[in-house]
Amino acid sequence: MKCFLFAVIGLGVLAAPASSAERLSFQLGEFERSIQIDELADYAGGQSPGTALADVLRLFKPSEKQALRKALNQSAPVNALMASNFLSTPLGKRTVQQLAKLINQPTDVAGNALASALINAAANSDGLRLIDVLQAYPLPTIAIDVSAVGSLLHSLTQEFNLQNKLYSRLSELGGTPETGPDLQVAAQPGNTGFAQVSFTFKGRVVDSVKAGVYLPESSTASSQAPLVVLAPGLNTDMNALLYVGQTLASHGYAVASLDFPFTSADTMTAAIKGTGAIPPANAWYRQPITVTELIDQVEKRWGDRVDTQRVGVLGQSLGGYTVTALAGAQLDWPHLVRGCEQLNDPSTVVLNPAIIWQCVAPERVVKRTNFRDPRVKVAVAVNPVTNPIFSSRSMSRVAVPMLVIAGMNDVFAPPVSQQLTPFIGLRQPGSVLAVQKSGTHLSFLDATSNLPTVITGPAQSLARQELQGMAKLFFDRHLLGQAGTLPLAPVGNGAFQSGSAPLPLLFRSSLTRQQLETVEPGLKEVP
Repeated sequence: MKCFLFAVIGLGVLAAPASSAERLSFQLGEFERSIQIDELADYAGGQSPGTALADVLRLFKPSEKQALRKALNQSAPVNALMASNFLSTPLGKRTVQQLAKLINQPTDVAGNALASALINAAANSDGLRLIDVLQAYPLPTIAIDVSAVGSLLHSLTQEFNLQNKLYSRLSELGGTPETGPDLQVAAQPGNTGFAQVSFTFKGRVVDSVKAGVYLPESSTASSQAPLVVLAPGLNTDMNALLYVGQTLASHGYAVASLDFPFTSADTMTAAIKGTGAIPPANAWYRQPITVTELIDQVEKRWGDRVDTQRVGVLGQSLGGYTVTALAGAQLDWPHLVRGCEQLNDPSTVVLNPAIIWQCVAPERVVKRTNFRDPRVKVAVAVNPVTNPIFSSRSMSRVAVPMLVIAGMNDVFAPPVSQQLTPFIGLRQPGSVLAVQKSGTHLSFLDATSNLPTVITGPAQSLARQELQGMAKLFFDRHLLGQAGTLPLAPVGNGAFQSGSAPLPLLFRSSLTRQQLETVEPGLKEVP
């Protein structure tokens, strides 16, 4: 996920050593005001705005003012090398294009100046902040478009939970939540031994796909093990989720995982370093095909021991997109094209990395929309990227019970647009929405402890234990058909609360658009 870290600069700010730029000029039609950048830094630090800044702030709604101060105090863990590498990627270029909308200069001039300022600011700061970028901008005055700033603050407020109110507001829907199942108990390993086997197979699009499988010792021709497939996210590999697979295998599940050929850590790192080809635009949409091929391989190699007609899937981030498609959600290319139009609107600033990633080449759509694999009987999507590639209509096509997990502090796949809004479209009984307070996009991933806490979130070991418990209970109930297994959520409008501080979890089996609009007014299906 390092290639995504730099996208957080749109949420960051606070003081830094002085450089070229000293003033901000705010323009909205005939209205124009100028303020010192130092005055903005003082405001970020909690001081009352000066006269010049107060004149500008009166144009913003109270919620936008709160979002501004919150954003000004966020920091992104980015150094100059990471900044330079990120800016060379399609995602980096599109992010700079969005930030350039904030500046009243020709797009190419503003974009080049921003790129230079971003790299210079990253080289001189322990944690990149927007104020560092402003002061490194190679002109003494930066003309800011107030309407674009208003658009940015509105999207930050809705998408990134900057006021930290989303979890509590969801908790209040339908009354006080009841106590849910004990996830730590559910996460305890079982007594079944298992063998690990690594292998490669030839796919339809590439010659070699790396994969692995856990085979329980208890599985035989007369007692086949149910299969769970793990689908890792962008710029990770199969190891990131194998801890969940180990828990499931110890309880008698067969578990298979793989490295996706176009989006794995090795592929993305090689592309960023220039030692490998940049993945084809929209190559990610093919990932469900590769999972189907993996299931075929397990059947071919171990079909006498593994029940490949009874499959559960669990995916994180872009792997969450993958399992959603396998569960039956149909790709809605027209919806994607409409959702991507906002990136070309000069007054709309989009800093949602999930949307920018999906919109790298929206004009290169494909005819295929259905990737449903009927062998998949249940799906778990962890911090999935789903919107705008799926619409509410396509989400209604999901044909199996689905657990959708959202982190309230996820800035890479923000919860409102990527999990909560899509969940509303689900119609399949048994589906559950889980929201994790203080959870980030990397909370559940293994081997990320070397990254800053602002990215990984608190108590990663607790988060991983919670995912082990959720997966075990959900697969036991819906893949094994164990009706006596404790449900994760009550039927109807109520909620269960499980887990423990600092990462409590709220579980709901129902969420309507009206309820979500009550929680976060003014939402659109595509932000």
